[in-house]
Amino acid sequence: MSIADRLIRPDLKDLPPVDLAGAPVPGTIRLDANENPYEPLAGGKTINRYPDPQPPALRARMADLYGVRAEQLLVTRGSDDAIDLLCRAFLVPGQDRIVTVEPTFSAYGQFARIQGAKVDAARLTDDFAFDEGAVLKVCRDGSAPKLLFLCTPNNPTGTPVDPAAVRRIAKALPDTLVVADEAYGEFSAAPSLAPEVADNLLVLRTLSKAYGLAGARIGCAIAAPDIIGWLMRVAPPYPLPTPSIEAAMKALAPERMPVHADRVRRLLDDRAMLARQLGEVDEVQAVHEGGNYLFLVVADPADLARRLAAAGVKLRFRPKAAVGGVRVSIGTPQENEALLAVFGVTSERRPGRRAAVTRDTGETAIVVEVDLDTPDAPRRIDTGVGFYDHMLDQIAGHGGFGLTLACTGDHHIDGHHSIEDVALALGEALDLALGDRKGIGRFGFALPMDETSAEVLIDLSGRPFAKFEGDFSDEKVGDFPTQMTPHVFRSLADSMRAAIHVKVVGDNDHHKVEACFKAFGRALRQGLATSGGTSVPSTKGML
Repeated sequence: MSIADRLIRPDLKDLPPVDLAGAPVPGTIRLDANENPYEPLAGGKTINRYPDPQPPALRARMADLYGVRAEQLLVTRGSDDAIDLLCRAFLVPGQDRIVTVEPTFSAYGQFARIQGAKVDAARLTDDFAFDEGAVLKVCRDGSAPKLLFLCTPNNPTGTPVDPAAVRRIAKALPDTLVVADEAYGEFSAAPSLAPEVADNLLVLRTLSKAYGLAGARIGCAIAAPDIIGWLMRVAPPYPLPTPSIEAAMKALAPERMPVHADRVRRLLDDRAMLARQLGEVDEVQAVHEGGNYLFLVVADPADLARRLAAAGVKLRFRPKAAVGGVRVSIGTPQENEALLAVFGVTSERRPGRRAAVTRDTGETAIVVEVDLDTPDAPRRIDTGVGFYDHMLDQIAGHGGFGLTLACTGDHHIDGHHSIEDVALALGEALDLALGDRKGIGRFGFALPMDETSAEVLIDLSGRPFAKFEGDFSDEKVGDFPTQMTPHVFRSLADSMRAAIHVKVVGDNDHHKVEACFKAFGRALRQGLATSGGTSVPSTKGML
């Protein structure tokens, strides 16, 4: 008998699976779910239909993301829902207990108490380190707990829990379901335990943190298939809203993943910067890093609360964790700067000119992120058109800005849609990153390459105009159609609201195309450059 069958609430052992209509199948007439057959007037064309309780595509995508099999994963309404399902399925009211490691995420105890179970707790050490021996002692003091929740890294203290310790604890407690909550796993250097789930070891994950989908409420439980089966029986019917499913699939699309990775890296860099700066503030007695947040111990929390309220900055005070304990989420550079100002600290960096754009059409799905003020920022480009990737890298490299760009397009037809839509998305991102254009150079120009002369003139005026002079004799350079070169610059001009004049002459079409892009990058570098001033570069006082 599996541990799931041994630990399941006795009164649920004859609970049948949830009786639901079949999942939507294209090409069938669906008259089995009592739905309204007419197209809805809001919310998308399929929102009149019940969604699949466990959407196969999303389940498979999340299984791939976490390195497990689809039958080991249950998609839930955030990882909070998975905690609730575990409590409902396995805790007998008035009889069973759980163990947590305080201070920690309050939902573990909250859901257990709602279920009528007892909550016992071990504690972190005085300096918030994980104490494996203390956890085992509490678990062995009396009947075995049905559930042991280990948050790693811990919320709110940021405490890491060594995966080896979790394995040892699971082995030492064969009659307890050990739940490793890895909600902040993407912000931890420790490897995930998800690929190792078996018997009594479970893992929780969420798309709320690293993937920016807190409002969509998508998470998962990863466990042995028999545990997943019981959780499905106690789950509500059709728990996942169609818009949330669609948002998750878009967020986890391959072209989005490089941007997610860059954002996690940036948040970790900003976390380290804030920890260093706040650690030098007299009123801050201790700083602990973890997840996408810091845990501070401050000398006078009441005074800090008054200053925060006056500045319109909200933090989470955690007095039960420590006297003066406060959790600080890592925000945007501008938000972090506002936080530092409350502590009387001047930011080390000027808020960067960054922007991200997603563009989804019937032919392409594109994500692009630019960082105009970090010349050594990584450049990762994948449009599906190799030579075009090289040309865009030339723009960013010679333009002196970071660029992450990926496109999934209808290349089975040709590269036209991808090339043009990428240029539109890149131009839009540059326009957003430029903001009010205060302090920029505005104008730029550049010229020759080998036997080719490419002249590019730019005016970041806010007024789109494109002019291209030049022709090409070859149909393609690599896999890039030469006729698309003028289209690229016209699309850039339109979406970044700039005047772009390109003139190219030469004997070699490869050189001519490349010279256009390189010259554009060099011209763009001059126009993007800031003088440190705050005025608009125009005698009119506005662009």
